[in-house]
Formats: sequence, C-alpha cells, structure tokens
Amino acid sequence: MKRLRHYLSLFKYVFLSRNWWHGFVGHLLASFGAIWLGTEIISFFSEDAELFLSTRGIWFFTFGVLIAGFLSHPKWVFRYQLKSRDVTIEIRITNAFEVSGELVVPINTTFDTNLDGKIPKAHSIQGEFTRQYYDSAVHHLDLDIDAALAKENYCYEKPPEKTRGKKRRYPIGTVIQLERKERLFYLVANTHINNDGVASTTIENLRESLAELWYYISEKGSKGDIVIPLLGTGKARLGDKREDIFLEIIRSFIASCSSGTYCDKLIVAIYPPDVTKHRIDLNYLRNFLEYSCKYARFEA
Repeated sequence: MKRLRHYLSLFKYVFLSRNWWHGFVGHLLASFGAIWLGTEIISFFSEDAELFLSTRGIWFFTFGVLIAGFLSHPKWVFRYQLKSRDVTIEIRITNAFEVSGELVVPINTTFDTNLDGKIPKAHSIQGEFTRQYYDSAVHHLDLDIDAALAKENYCYEKPPEKTRGKKRRYPIGTVIQLERKERLFYLVANTHINNDGVASTTIENLRESLAELWYYISEKGSKGDIVIPLLGTGKARLGDKREDIFLEIIRSFIASCSSGTYCDKLIVAIYPPDVTKHRIDLNYLRNFLEYSCKYARFEA
C-alpha cells in the first residue's frame, strides 16, 4: 500500500509538470497531423471514404489523444550506452533494494551499526540493509564488518571526541565487501558520525569516496551490475541538491572507465518519494546522462 501511494504521488507530480504537458501537446499535434495526412490520401482515392471520415471526427480526435497519451506516458527507466565502452548507465526510479545487482551501501567512517538502536531503525540505506539482510542483528553485522576490515588491513585512528560506539575511525573512501543472502554489497565510508548518531559529510568527501569506490570495485569487484543510490542525500545531511549528487556519480564513474571497464551496467536508483518531495527534474537527469554517454572522452 505504501509503495502504491509513492507511485501515485509520482504520477501526479509528472502529469502536473510543464515538461510533460509540452511533450503531450507536441505528440498530440503530431498525431493529428498524421491522421489528417492519412485522411487526405484515402480521400484522394474514394469520395465515400472522405464522407465516412468527415462524419466521424470525434473518433479520430479520440484516437489522436490516445496516441499522444501513449507516447507521453511517464518513464521510470532511462538507459544509455557509454561511448567506446561495453557499459550501460541507467537511471531507475525505484527502491535500490528492489533492483538486482551489487548494491553500494553508504556507512560512517567508524562503521558504527547501532548507537542505542538508532541506526537499525533509521530510514536510510544502512538501516534498510541491516533490517533486510541481518534481521536487525547488528552483532552478526559487526562480526562480518570486522572480518572484512581485518582482511583489507586498513589503517585507522582513534578520535578523542568519540566516546560512544566504535573508537576506530577509518579514512573517507574505505570500502569493504560483504556477501549476504546471495547478494554482494560494497560498504563505502562517506560520512562521519558523532556520539549522538548524527552523520555528516561534504561534497569533497563524496567525491573522494566515489573515487575510492570505483577503484576498489575495478580491482576487487566481480564485474556484476552495480546499483548505487544517491549517496549523502539522506541522514548524511549533505546540503547539495540531489541533481548535483547524480551528476557527481555519473562524472566520477565515467572518468573511472578511462582505463577499462569493470561492470556491464551501473544503475543509479532514485527513491520514488524523493522525486516528488525534492522536485527532482527527471528530464534534466536524462538529458545529462544521454549527453555524457554520447560525448564521453577518455584519457589515453
């Protein structure tokens, strides 16, 4: 029921937008033009056909509206092939957990998973990940995280201001792999968290974490499809617009493909309520992605 409400709100947002009406009117005029041309051609060969058509104008008006409506129906998936690479980049308006592929999960630099139960209950990617794949059992998640961090042999520091939760802070961009319920996850540290469980980050941290993420996947990934949400736009309190976060993800990914490819598809999953709540311009995202893929330039 909640999912249905999300998509009904999304349809309402699209249908009330100026871009949708511009597209609908353009398709409507084109369909009327095509029907009129067909009518003229048929009338040239038969006067009876001309009389038949002229007395049933409402049919053709309705037919034209139906054609325009079909051509203008909202699209929730946009995909483009990256120039000179066997890679597809896709925008999909959906919950990231409903898309098959290797999911990128943002996490804090101390890899805290609980803090008095705040994190597992949070409406965030990390919270959803904990609930769905660990049944909110953070103890098991902590064991998996500690094993993955030890395997990677990352350096860390002990921030004196952190008195609750975990005391080891890893660098921004630290990435680990976890496999749970036959799905692979990349946990990337892109935020700092304080004693009260409040996360924060900056656009510079986002850029650094994306660069480290693509490098890690290119070196240690399985070359599967990658699913990534709009990092830093929820509990991380990143102030930049969601469109700008999308641009950062696409730019950094395309740049990382300069030396080769390490996945067949990148799927940027945008949570449906975010589109309506934050007035995300889907046409702008689609046009940017199409242009970026078509005119991508790679360093030799």
